[in-house]
Amino acid sequence: MTETAYLHRVEYFRRQDNGSLVREHVETADDHGWYIERGAAWRDRYTRACAEDFLARTGAPRGVYSVAVWRGGTRVCTVGLHWPGLPADRVK
Repeated sequence: MTETAYLHRVEYFRRQDNGSLVREHVETADDHGWYIERGAAWRDRYTRACAEDFLARTGAPRGVYSVAVWRGGTRVCTVGLHWPGLPADRVK
């Protein structure tokens, strides 16, 4: 198996006031986590956990996000996420 056997592209779109989605962040993850369990419920839960970690690390603004995960041009899943933002004492 190669070092990039589970390479994924994760795209973060934030909903604007007019309802449109704007892609604000993209990350690449070499991660097997989406395949630990079968089924959409697991992929959705795992994507939410990964997204919350990423948004916290990057200090992303609060808002409604659509998070899409891709592997090799095939969509793994897409989830909606209400991100509250970081507490004021944790903002960079």
